[in-house]
Amino acid sequence: MGGAVREGGAECLLWRFRRHGTGRARHVETIVVKDARQSAASPAGSHHDDPEPTPLPDERDFRDLANLIPQLAWIAGADGSVIWYNQRWYDYTGTTLQQMRGWGWRAVHHPDHVERVTARFRRCVETGEGWEDTFPLRGRDGGFRWFLSRAQPLRDADGRVTRWFGTNTDVTAQMGIEERLRASEERFRTLVDASADIIWNMPPSGDFEWPQPRWSAFTGQSFEALRGSGWTEVIHPEDRAAAVETWENALSSRSRLDLEVRMRRHDGEWRVMRGLALPILDGQGRVREWIGIHTDVTEARRFQAELAAARDAAEEANRAKSTFIANMSHELRTPLSAVIGYTEMLEEELEDLGQPHLMEDLAKITANARHLLSLINDVLDISKIEAGRMNVAAEPFEVGEMLREIVAAAEPLVQKNENQLVLDLAEELGAAHTDQVKVKQCLLNLLGNAAKFTERGTITLRARREARDGRDWLVFVVRDTGIGMTAEQLGKLFQRFTQADESTTRQFGGTGLGLSITRAFCQMMGGDVRVESEPGRGSAFTLDIPAMLEASPKGATPSDAPPSAAAEPGDCVLVIDDDPAARELLTRFLHREGFQPRTAVDGRAGLALARALRPRVVLLDVEMPHVDGWSVLHAIRSDPDLAGTPVVMVSVVNEQGLGYALGATD
Repeated sequence: MGGAVREGGAECLLWRFRRHGTGRARHVETIVVKDARQSAASPAGSHHDDPEPTPLPDERDFRDLANLIPQLAWIAGADGSVIWYNQRWYDYTGTTLQQMRGWGWRAVHHPDHVERVTARFRRCVETGEGWEDTFPLRGRDGGFRWFLSRAQPLRDADGRVTRWFGTNTDVTAQMGIEERLRASEERFRTLVDASADIIWNMPPSGDFEWPQPRWSAFTGQSFEALRGSGWTEVIHPEDRAAAVETWENALSSRSRLDLEVRMRRHDGEWRVMRGLALPILDGQGRVREWIGIHTDVTEARRFQAELAAARDAAEEANRAKSTFIANMSHELRTPLSAVIGYTEMLEEELEDLGQPHLMEDLAKITANARHLLSLINDVLDISKIEAGRMNVAAEPFEVGEMLREIVAAAEPLVQKNENQLVLDLAEELGAAHTDQVKVKQCLLNLLGNAAKFTERGTITLRARREARDGRDWLVFVVRDTGIGMTAEQLGKLFQRFTQADESTTRQFGGTGLGLSITRAFCQMMGGDVRVESEPGRGSAFTLDIPAMLEASPKGATPSDAPPSAAAEPGDCVLVIDDDPAARELLTRFLHREGFQPRTAVDGRAGLALARALRPRVVLLDVEMPHVDGWSVLHAIRSDPDLAGTPVVMVSVVNEQGLGYALGATD
């Protein structure tokens, strides 16, 4: 190719040659200078190679493009019959051009959609409008996938359609998402419609701007009445101000709303409703809308009120029961103490009269009376524990000495079933400061149980002093080789009024309170009791008790108590007891020992006599009406003239620790 540019007397010729072999182009520039006669003079020129060319796309490029795009592409004539498909179409459908030519594409359409799609495409061909539809197409594997089909017509200069160019895009994944979204919305709408709750939403302003069907259905408010802040009209007047304030605070702070108000239902009844609402935020953290729910909690609140009333009634009944048991226990213990006292006196008199053959019968009476007394004492202890009236009276004592007393008391129980008691006591158990009476009762309970459930076996009492967590602990283990217990029996072992099973109660007796009392006492002293057992292999109960009780009642201890004076003939002894039998029993005993007894029937009379007589000793009953023995004891110790008088508490309840703490001599 070439060209010329004429400038004055010079002519510039531009030439472009393509080299053979390489195909690279070379530019040649030649300048011809003419003389005055316009004759050509000698030419001057230069040449240079073209840079790497950027060829324009040709037909092959466009065909490659059509085959490489992910869509199924096609071209149809003006009448809508397809004349070309890209390779993606054939790869997906597994068909050929001969099969698909014209309207053959109908063969790969789903039977449920093909007629609809065909009719719509024909209308587009007739009107010349662009085409768009979504439908399933069958693949070579026989499965169907969803495609979005779009096509646009190509027109000539006169506006007539000459071609249709279209693509089908696989939208199966999007269709699945949309279907799940539609199903989710449908489920949510169904839940909202089926819910008894009021579900609502409102814009960031906090005023209703669109209808709320559930709200209107519950309250009977129309949308016009509800619009804006009309919702406050169905709030109880007494709750309205607080509800508005709470809602405004939630709006301003964009925080969770939680309130309970009374709302008027469509039938005029006030219902207690709990309202919850949350702000829904957009990507910039701004409130897009509020979603809330109101739940009718009227019945729940009524049930809670009834439950609270029932609980209060049950607690009151339990307190009344505890009071009744305490009073009844006193009424039962009083005649029992007389039975035991008279029996012991008869034993002494029969022994003096030389009639030992009657002693065995009296011994049985005494044993059964003491057993009944122990059962009554258990019931009284548990009633005091339940009523919170059981106190801990700490006192200093030597652990070894206490254990010797326990062993002496337990030996008859252990030997009853031909058992052997083995002691495993550390050499240095030292001193303790806790409620000795309760520690004794706990260990005697465990030793008594071991003796009861073991025959011709071994019962071991082990005692150690251990340092843990900066404190000294007394660890007692009572192990037996008796019948043992199952896991089920262990699960209810410390429940009150419960034994291992009914057969245990029938065979061995008891109230089922001993272990419950033992655990309660241990916990009151800052410790606990645990058990290990297997059926047929015995049981092991472990008591962990702090050696030093950190907090204990102030008062006298046995070492601080006034010394007891020896009785001399002619000494006056004051007996204060409301039970006539007990007074007579004590009076007969004191007369026999050479004392001069005087009696008072209640605490007030007893105090008056004590101040008048200045007795050598006071025998004081604990359980008395109006003024009990502890109050009388406190009054005696508070009176300067009587403070030094020895006072012996007469009680069938083992409250020695409390008596010492309040100043009793014995």
